[in-house]
Amino acid sequence: MPAFPQFRPVEIEDRENIESLFTAMQPEVSELNFTNLYMFRHVHDYRLSLLNGNLLIMAKSYSKVPYLFPPIGDSMVPETVSAMMDYMRGLGEDPVVSIAWKGFIDRHIAGSGEYVFEADPDSADYVYDTGELIELSGRKFHDKKNLKNRFVKTYKGRFEYRRLTTELVTEAMELTGEWCRGKCTVDSPSTFGETEATMCALESLDSLSTKGGVVLVDGKVQALSLGEELNRNMAVVHVEKANADLQGLYQYMSSEFLAREFSGYRSVNREQDLGEPNLRKSKLSYNPIRMVEKYTIRPK
Repeated sequence: MPAFPQFRPVEIEDRENIESLFTAMQPEVSELNFTNLYMFRHVHDYRLSLLNGNLLIMAKSYSKVPYLFPPIGDSMVPETVSAMMDYMRGLGEDPVVSIAWKGFIDRHIAGSGEYVFEADPDSADYVYDTGELIELSGRKFHDKKNLKNRFVKTYKGRFEYRRLTTELVTEAMELTGEWCRGKCTVDSPSTFGETEATMCALESLDSLSTKGGVVLVDGKVQALSLGEELNRNMAVVHVEKANADLQGLYQYMSSEFLAREFSGYRSVNREQDLGEPNLRKSKLSYNPIRMVEKYTIRPK
């Protein structure tokens, strides 16, 4: 990995080193895992560097505006942040650090007097109680449970859940392509980015830590989920796609994937809504127990 100010793209060979850094951190932010960096490496042009023993991650938003993550590490953090800001100025860009978590703000930013920071609600991650999403019990999940049961009853004997293996990857890619044909639009560029990232994760399934599940209906893959451990108590779901024409399939897959793969985790991070109204409505409908706030930092 190059020394700052040189950066290079994320490579699959980085997995062991980067995963060890995140394991030591025990993060709650959905971006802070190697799978996310790798699957979105082209979408967000993720690039890596080292400074003062810290990992630096540079990225671009969907509008192609560059920014930096907070340094991943604990060495000379104030000096590192200052150098990062100067670097962005040298590029002629707005000096900004995004995807900052509350612990980082509290420890390194709030009392420094050098920076201003604000929450970015569109980037906040939704966190749910894993057991609640598996059981879907009680009044607040009444509609979800009914839809799940309707799917099970309608397709009884015609569907099965299976762990995603390499033999099923081609069909999972076909489903992803079908999802994009129905959902991808220039008004929502994240849909194209999500599709590209999903394809990347599927292509590299055996090289990543992610677990995958699919639901076959009449022998064809009609639902797909990808997720992994984010920290010892929390899983993260990177991908959830299904044939929306099969009523209740999304609700079944959401519940079954967690039951089969992540029942041992207290909570699950289902990532952000990017400010998209329909996605926000969907994520709120599953009754999150809290949000993982993310902040943007700028010099005063």
